Amino acid sequence: MTEEPTPRDESSVDTADRGVDESEERAQQHLLGQLFAALTARWRDGESQLNIGVKQQDLLEALHTNRDGLNQLFSLLRQHITPLGLELVEYRLGRETRYCLRTLYGVPSELTDPEYAVLGVIIAAIENAGARRRARKTTPKELDAALVTRGRLSRYQLDRILRRLADLGYIERSTNRIAYGPRTELEFDAERRKAIASTAATYLVGTTSSKGSEDGESR
Repeated sequence: MTEEPTPRDESSVDTADRGVDESEERAQQHLLGQLFAALTARWRDGESQLNIGVKQQDLLEALHTNRDGLNQLFSLLRQHITPLGLELVEYRLGRETRYCLRTLYGVPSELTDPEYAVLGVIIAAIENAGARRRARKTTPKELDAALVTRGRLSRYQLDRILRRLADLGYIERSTNRIAYGPRTELEFDAERRKAIASTAATYLVGTTSSKGSEDGESR
């Protein structure tokens, strides 16, 4: 005697499918939440340099994926963050590719005019080095010659400003080297850096700044 096949319970199958879909969606949302947290992170390394976002290689290893898989995740993330006024940014710091999130809207600058002027001089020096196919950096000695020797700032003022620029992540500073920090790469694109460099040239040939201001402000 042949047994009749048991009819499929379609409602049970649909419920199971929905359960799988909901489980996958929850897992995806959890992963996107972790990715969002990583991309908005700011932390300091062993040398107290400010780091923003996350390295590409660290993401690939943590997510156990490749570039295609990472790009798919980024596409999903963009769908969620764009309505919030955020964008995903890829930038390079040294030889590393990094990613972070930034606002689509302008934010007030944390820099004083003298700090912005010194950053402009640094940008001008580094962009000029890049145009000459030299390492994209400048040195404290070059800044000293441009700003202290010419009477724009005192050595104390310059050192204080450089410390603050490094603390805010605009530059990476060592004894013999000054290079871009992550915030300079993120906040100023190539066109903006060119404009800042031009303004810096005007600053250097302008009137001598006051050297007596202890708060570092030139007038």
